[in-house]
Amino acid sequence: MAKKRKLNVINFILFVIIIILSIILVVTLFILGKLYFEQRSNEREENNTTDNVVETIEPTPIVEQTTQPVVRYTNNYDSDNCTTAYNELMLINANYDVSLEFIEERKEELVDITALYGILEAGGNGTPYLDEEAASHLNDMVNDYRKAYEGHDLQTLSCFRAVGTTCGRMCATTTTSDHHTGYTCDLVDPSYGTRLNTDLLDEHVEWQWLVDNSYKYGFILRFPENWAGGSMDEPINVDENGTTGYYETWHFRYVGLDAAYDIAKGVYNNGEYDSLEHYLLATDMVNDLKIKDDSCPYLLNQ
Repeated sequence: MAKKRKLNVINFILFVIIIILSIILVVTLFILGKLYFEQRSNEREENNTTDNVVETIEPTPIVEQTTQPVVRYTNNYDSDNCTTAYNELMLINANYDVSLEFIEERKEELVDITALYGILEAGGNGTPYLDEEAASHLNDMVNDYRKAYEGHDLQTLSCFRAVGTTCGRMCATTTTSDHHTGYTCDLVDPSYGTRLNTDLLDEHVEWQWLVDNSYKYGFILRFPENWAGGSMDEPINVDENGTTGYYETWHFRYVGLDAAYDIAKGVYNNGEYDSLEHYLLATDMVNDLKIKDDSCPYLLNQ
């Protein structure tokens, strides 16, 4: 009997222990479950917060394109042609002529590219004189042409002219020639001949290379065919829209790197090669291509 009571006590104790352990297990599982679901809930809240965050991106400021040059007035400024203040973007043509005094003084400001860089003349009726900045860029262009076509050379036929020519439609008279600017050279590769004839374009690799590459050095084809204003057999036409009156495949003009890119890529001419005249009009550097008097609004506002 005593043994039986002892066994019952042991069983009771075991039962109590089991009950206690079960309670501990249930409580533990409850706590762990609660922690688990709280953690999941927090993760969902964090994800929702992240998903709802809109990244703030600062808008790229719109920079208005300005193509007006830095006006550098010099002692040699022709008051009758306001564009001479634009330096490499000056316009000299039949409508925007300059004085004889300007031409004489302009010559004194130039450097001899043959003496300075060894760029040879292949003939012509001008002198190998060029603006110093333009001369440096021309030298780079000539050297790169020589590298592109081993054994070949670019030479000048005419750069600065103090006197114009009177050979008809293909020539500009004194005071109206682009050659008065000090930024212009007629260029040829003597290997292909020195006769200036647009019909020979296909035979002159150098002219084709220059059209494609001269803008990289700040030069442009000054008189492209699409801006000639008619056939060379017709009367000269330098109109209010930007025609030049000429078509010359050899005549290259320094206008600076930025303007050269815009003109060659037709930024203001629907992707087509532009003229200097039209470019100046499109960028508000002149407001009239027929009348030069007080035609530089950019200067008038200075």
